[in-house]
Amino acid sequence: MNPRTFTVATTTTDHLTAQRLIAVLTEAGVDAFTRAGGAASASALGATERAYFDVLVATESMEKAAPLVAQELEAIERDSAENEKAAEEEALSGENPTA
Repeated sequence: MNPRTFTVATTTTDHLTAQRLIAVLTEAGVDAFTRAGGAASASALGATERAYFDVLVATESMEKAAPLVAQELEAIERDSAENEKAAEEEALSGENPTA
């Protein structure tokens, strides 16, 4: 039995984004998983490295995975911009749902 190899399809700084990408890929039949990195220091007093999350896919599926990852990242960016605009409009409207 030959071991499978995996390739980093993308890297994000947000765990939720990585999980959303994994969901899209697995739904499309692509074997994928996420691996956390960073957020560590060489010494107790040193600065920590920013956390990141690699999204890995089976190497043989990379051609199928690349456009799926690109499309989902674009959708995430659009959602983020729309949510930011909605939050600004809510703030300007004087509504305060937490009060």
